[in-house]
Amino acid sequence: MTSQPQQIHPNPNRTAIYEWIAARTPEGARVIDIGCGDGTLLALLAERKRTRGSGIELSQELVHQAILRGLSVYHGNVDEGLVAYGDNSFDLAILSLTIQELGDPLNVIEEALRVGRRAVVVFPNFANWRSRWQLAVHGHAPDTPSLPHKWFESPNRHYLSVLDWEEFVEHARWRIVEKSFVAKGREVVSWPNLFSELAMYLIEKED
Repeated sequence: MTSQPQQIHPNPNRTAIYEWIAARTPEGARVIDIGCGDGTLLALLAERKRTRGSGIELSQELVHQAILRGLSVYHGNVDEGLVAYGDNSFDLAILSLTIQELGDPLNVIEEALRVGRRAVVVFPNFANWRSRWQLAVHGHAPDTPSLPHKWFESPNRHYLSVLDWEEFVEHARWRIVEKSFVAKGREVVSWPNLFSELAMYLIEKED
């Protein structure tokens, strides 16, 4: 598993994601970024919100880049668990553009909510109208700004929509605290399952 926020750097959605997460990160919070890539988000939160952060990343090259930033990032596969961390070790667990690449998303998110009091989950909406159009009209696997990989090189294992995710959350008995949707860097208010490119959720365990 590896989350790669740098994949969407040319896309204005990157700024929207980082701003949304930063706004929901408490000042001085303990944060774990699961699939942290090169540590861009962790560095931003440390500078802006004075967080104490750790990261987990599968790519050795990206781990090296994050360490060069002065961040505490560990090389590992989160699908193997978060056993090194105790319950409520963090105020916030972040899975940004990560869950679609995981082997067992349910287990990883449950672990994230064990070690973190809350979790932010960001994922590409595979039901966006551009993806639907490419598949239905042209008969090709989607290739869009938010899904930039060809089918044969994509790291994605799971293809979920906004509706799929919300059914999943209900099944897992988590609570949605906040949610937001974006396309081309702007908030999507209506019909997010059709028009959003990316979905962002803040979740926690039900009492």
